[in-house]
Amino acid sequence: MLCVKLGTQMSDHTISMRMKIEPDENNSTVYAMLTPGNEAFSYTDEWLETQLSLQGYAGLSVSEKTRKELAEFIAGNKPGKLPLGKKVDAKVEVIISPDSVSASLRITAAQGGVAIGTKEVLAALLAQNIDLDLVIKQSVVELIRKSLRSEPGTTLEAVIAKGQAPKHGKDTQFKCLLDGLSDRKPRERADGSIDYCDLGELMCVAEGTPLMRKFAPTEAKNGRSVTGEELSARIGKDENFQTYKGSQVSATDPDLLVAAIKGQPSRGKNGMRVDSLYTVKNVDVHSGHIDYDGSVIVRGDVASGMKIKASGDVQIYGIVENASIAAGGNIDIKLGAMGRADTPEAANSMAIKCQGNLSVAYLENAIVQVSGDVLVKSRISNCQIKAGHQVSVGNQQEKSGIVGGYVSAGSIIRTKTLGSSAGTLTEVAIVCSEEALQRFENLKQEIVERNEIIVRKLGQMIALSKKQTEEAKQSLAALKQESENLKGHVNELIAQKDELEAYFEQVQSGEIIVQKEAFPNVTLRIGDQELAIKSRYSQGTFSLIKGVLSHSSSL
Repeated sequence: MLCVKLGTQMSDHTISMRMKIEPDENNSTVYAMLTPGNEAFSYTDEWLETQLSLQGYAGLSVSEKTRKELAEFIAGNKPGKLPLGKKVDAKVEVIISPDSVSASLRITAAQGGVAIGTKEVLAALLAQNIDLDLVIKQSVVELIRKSLRSEPGTTLEAVIAKGQAPKHGKDTQFKCLLDGLSDRKPRERADGSIDYCDLGELMCVAEGTPLMRKFAPTEAKNGRSVTGEELSARIGKDENFQTYKGSQVSATDPDLLVAAIKGQPSRGKNGMRVDSLYTVKNVDVHSGHIDYDGSVIVRGDVASGMKIKASGDVQIYGIVENASIAAGGNIDIKLGAMGRADTPEAANSMAIKCQGNLSVAYLENAIVQVSGDVLVKSRISNCQIKAGHQVSVGNQQEKSGIVGGYVSAGSIIRTKTLGSSAGTLTEVAIVCSEEALQRFENLKQEIVERNEIIVRKLGQMIALSKKQTEEAKQSLAALKQESENLKGHVNELIAQKDELEAYFEQVQSGEIIVQKEAFPNVTLRIGDQELAIKSRYSQGTFSLIKGVLSHSSSL
């Protein structure tokens, strides 16, 4: 603390006759007018702050250099005019929230200037058109009091007005009434390990089984902004059940969807589908090829050269040998699938294709294309595999892993071993599917085209709005509806584009996880980065680290 002692201390609670504080002609800079005198007193920083407060300039920011100069003037009992600093009035702001439902008051305490009172706050509120009936008066008074007690220059803020947020109506809701419908996933054994091939039985429902209930859209309620304006609430969209094969609206309850046939249920958008189940002992020359609009269960094996095509799921309890299996849902092969090594690309090769997930005990010399996941219990040998999401190979078996061929996925490849000690050529990759890349380009082009149409329609609407004929009004209304429909479609396209961009980012953050060992002669690729293994790697994860495909020992 700066202190100059000159003798007996004057009272800190009286205005000093030795120093008068006043502003300049612009009322901005504050000066100390010093007068010599016989009365001795002590200078302290506290004395100066008291004088500033008593003379109406509390909180003025005075620099250390100025304080020293002032102390020297007083110590020398010299007259003079010394600038103390610039006074700053208190500042008040009213901030309306982006949704207009609340308003905050922000006060910055004065620094030697005029403090904020209710008059200034009221003016700020009126300037922002705040509805005074919505103002929380107690909060305003408390904030003003705090600002007066706060350190000079301190900024305080509090919510002082609240409106009513609009309550948007919820769209029609559709609730599936079947427990465990989408819960077909690898089962956990008693010891905690995962059995990737055991996905359980396909669900089957009887005719008349309740499948889905529809809940009407909820009521919308308009809100009120802090400026007193009505805030419109979005009305919930009223939708009906989508029509799918194998389901129907209950004859006694229009909000209930029931099974029209006995079969396997699956969920669609705003509806349910029930596929009839076709069960066969074996697929061979006696049964012939199977092309079925529904789901198929094979209790035994699928013989060489046979074909199964199903719109739903396919579940096979035996072995598949050099056959073709295609499904619109999942494929579950309890044992294994193997083709002939001499004709891997031939039309009669071991081929598997599905829109869902594939689970199988082992794969050998097979061509596989799966939109979802590939879950293999033991081994992938010399296959050509493309999976949309992940490939997981191996559990408790010693010789489990990926050996030979090409395996690609969209996010993760997990295997116990990768390659072999014999140096078998093996390639694994985390890459974007060609279909996704093409779809992305098509979406970008379609969004541009649709937006151009919307702009043209906007020009037409502006022209029609200038005409007052009934025909122009009708045309304008029709154009507005067309534009809204187009905007809705563009938003859907943008959402699809965003999903693909998220998928592309997922590929870049993809991982190839080796739980035991990776051998030489294996090539790994993530995105456009490639790594050829020339020596053995222990367990670890291959991923992009700062854009470079690298190995980390952590799993």
